[in-house]
Amino acid sequence: MAAETTLTEKMRAALRISSTSDRITEEINDCIAACKKDLQDVGVKRLNETDALIVRAITLYVKAEFGFNGNADKFHNSYESLKVHLSMSSEYNTVSETDTGTETEGAENGSMGG
Repeated sequence: MAAETTLTEKMRAALRISSTSDRITEEINDCIAACKKDLQDVGVKRLNETDALIVRAITLYVKAEFGFNGNADKFHNSYESLKVHLSMSSEYNTVSETDTGTETEGAENGSMGG
């Protein structure tokens, strides 16, 4: 296993899915991309895949979409609460002068780059 776990692999583990089927991987990646787009739509500009709150938001979103443990509503409500927090936080809804823009650029195509 690589030293750095991809977001897709983190979601696969969070869902307790061991299959590496292309169809399942594609569905997970689609959910990740949809979540990033949803966060962008409410003003979240910093979508760093190593940020704990961004990873948590994506995890909650994916679990809700997959209906993990029959608790889709619970995960959806938790995601919505975190989404509101992220959208109102200046740490996530502004881009500093030192930011290169790659964080939100990569989110548009479902990848965060490098």
